[in-house]
Parts: sequence; structure tokens; C-alpha cells
Amino acid sequence: MRSALVLSGGGANGAYEIGVMKALFNGQSPATWRRPLEPAAIASTSIGTFNAAVLLSNFTGAWPSAAATLEQVWTERIAAESGAVRNGVLRYRMNPLDWAAVARRDPMGPLRDLAGDTAFLARDWYTRIAGFVSGTGSIAGRFAELFDASSFLTPEPSAELVREVVESSRIRQAPVSLRATATEWQRGLLRVFENADFTDERAAAIVCASGAIPGIFPAVPIGDELFVDGGVVLNTPLKPAIDAQCDDLHVIYLDPAPGAVPLRPVSSMVDAMSRMFVSSFAATMRRDLEVAAKVNLEVKAGKHTHKRPIAVHLYHPADDIGGALGMLDFQRERIVALVERGYHDAVQHDCARSQCLNVADA
Repeated sequence: MRSALVLSGGGANGAYEIGVMKALFNGQSPATWRRPLEPAAIASTSIGTFNAAVLLSNFTGAWPSAAATLEQVWTERIAAESGAVRNGVLRYRMNPLDWAAVARRDPMGPLRDLAGDTAFLARDWYTRIAGFVSGTGSIAGRFAELFDASSFLTPEPSAELVREVVESSRIRQAPVSLRATATEWQRGLLRVFENADFTDERAAAIVCASGAIPGIFPAVPIGDELFVDGGVVLNTPLKPAIDAQCDDLHVIYLDPAPGAVPLRPVSSMVDAMSRMFVSSFAATMRRDLEVAAKVNLEVKAGKHTHKRPIAVHLYHPADDIGGALGMLDFQRERIVALVERGYHDAVQHDCARSQCLNVADA
């Protein structure tokens, strides 16, 4: 039996994955019969790819130690201090609250940020106005292109963080198969990157591309293609794990069941989009599990002698842990709480309650 970890996307909610992995790696979950999980492969997308890349960058034979280092990266490099705005993933341009926090440790920092932000926004606005004047299409469409909220977000902190904490040579040489997903932005196709793809030149770009949420982060060039978040096509990559010849999947995803997401008293675009994505991801998960269950029945009936039955253990929050806006909430207290919650959920894991797919049930 070959085990695999499947790490989904979810922005800041990805801290939950750390807690689950700590329980699995230390043999504290009933899903592994209280034995330490030794994954042969990791399939990932978005923040899951960041977690996987940092894990493998620090794996020297002991998974608990690698998970502890990953947790340290989150709490010391990513988390924002209580009440602070700046975190290790993104920065809001032209934000006076951010300047005040930076000035306490770097008096010249706000001036450098102001100069850089002003230059960027000037170029951005020039490009947009030029496109409006000389572009084709309807006036309404060109007018809409004048405004883009993502212009006021910069992914520079996350790009710098990835360059510092991801060791490409360790990933290439890891005894674990990595299957990291990203989406080709032009054609909308899923691309799966494997260990050998994490060259010194491309490793950081692959990690950043896998988590480049459209509308928040810009597309990332890799070779001749532009890539965005793998979750656009496949937020929980079960198939890449199965393609890695694994038949015991431990799937950590960050969305609750759609019915567990409360309807807000006052509807909003953000709430509607969040509910839409949760429903879409849940439908894809159900479809993948139904396919796996069907294959298991056919294997049991002797129809697929070349295949092995697949077990799928599911770990995810029972209720909403922040919705769409929670994906960008990197406050330290919240990150610590999510790690603890993931650990607790894995230690108390119940396959029947979680609707896991067990081989014995086929």
C-alpha cells in the first residue's frame, strides 16, 4: 500500500493542514491506526503546494521535524502580529496603517514603500488609460478595465518568502513524489509539476504560480506560458495522487460541507462567490469519490485485475472557518488556532462521520 497526502488550496486557511499533518506524522490519528504516516507522494495545489514545498525542503528522514519547521515558517514568517496589517504573504499598497507598523522597526521603510507604490500605480494607470483610449470593444467593457482592486495588492512578500524557504535541490532529490498543480491561464488547462521540474530557476515560480489566485495575484510566467492557481481547475488534486500509484489517500481540504456555510442575513458579492466556490469544490470532490468507489467495486468483482482498490481518508473543518475573506486573514492568533483545530480534528478523526472511502466498505 502506497500512501499519499493531498493538500488543497485555501489561502490562510492552509494553516489547518499543518495541524492535521502533525497528528498523522506522529501516529496520533485513528485513520492510520495510530501509526506514523509515511507518504510516498504528495499532491498539492495553491497554499497546499507551498506547504508541500517547505515540507520537502526540510525533510531529512523525519516527517514530524519537517512539519515543525513548516509550522515555524507560518508563525514566524507568515503571521501578522496582533493588530498589525503586514504579513509575509501580501501587502496592501498605499496603506498608512501598514506604514505606521513598518516605521517602528525601519524608519525609512514607509518612504521606500511609498516611492515604489507610487511608481507602480503610475505605470498601471498609464497602461489602463492607454488601453481605454486606444482599445477595442464596448465602452462599458473598456471602462471596467480601468479599475482593478488587485492593483493595490502586491505579492512581493510571498515571492520573497518562497525564494528564502524553498530549497529546489531538496525537492528534486526527495524520496517522495511531488505532484504540484497550476492552471495554464491562456487555455484553462491543469498542469502537474513533478520533482524534476523544480529546477533552481523554476522552483519558486512553480510554487508562486500554484497559489496565484486570479484577481489577487498576477499570473506567473513559467517558460512561455502564464500560470495561475491550480484550484481554478482542481482545488483538491486526488487524481494526481492516484496517478502517482498511491492507493491510500489522506486528503486535507479546507472547505466545509456546503450546508454548513450559513446564509448571511444581508447578501453580498463576496458571500455569494464564497458559497459558489464551496459548492463547486464539494461537487468535484463528490464526483471523484463516486468514481473511486465505482472502481473499488469493479476491482472487488474482478473486472480490473491491473488495479488496486483505493482508500480515501478525508480531513476538513466541519463548519465555515472564515469564508472568502478568511483566505486573506493571516493574523497570528488565527493561524495558531487553525493549526490546533486541524490537529484536534485528525486526532479525533472518525471515518464514518467524515464519509471516508474505506477499502473494506467496497
